[in-house]
Amino acid sequence: MKKLFAKLMGISSSLLSFYLPIFRELLASGLAALLPIALDIVREVAASDKSSAEKRDFALGRLRSEAEQLGINASESLLRYTIESAVQKLKVSQ
Repeated sequence: MKKLFAKLMGISSSLLSFYLPIFRELLASGLAALLPIALDIVREVAASDKSSAEKRDFALGRLRSEAEQLGINASESLLRYTIESAVQKLKVSQ
């Protein structure tokens, strides 16, 4: 699977093997720091009368500002992934 992914990305599998653990650790540490915050935000937003798109945009903006206040430099995709993870976690726990 790694070889196929490396080929699709246009990089060597040895380069992918070098960077993949680094990316995993960055993702895990960012997610671990932001998920509790995202859970609070999603709980708060779930009770509002906004549309799904408005809720998502509001949660994304709040999480972005919280991450900046904590000094976490998170990408847009990590923020979106964290919010979606929080939504799924809340759905499972209900």
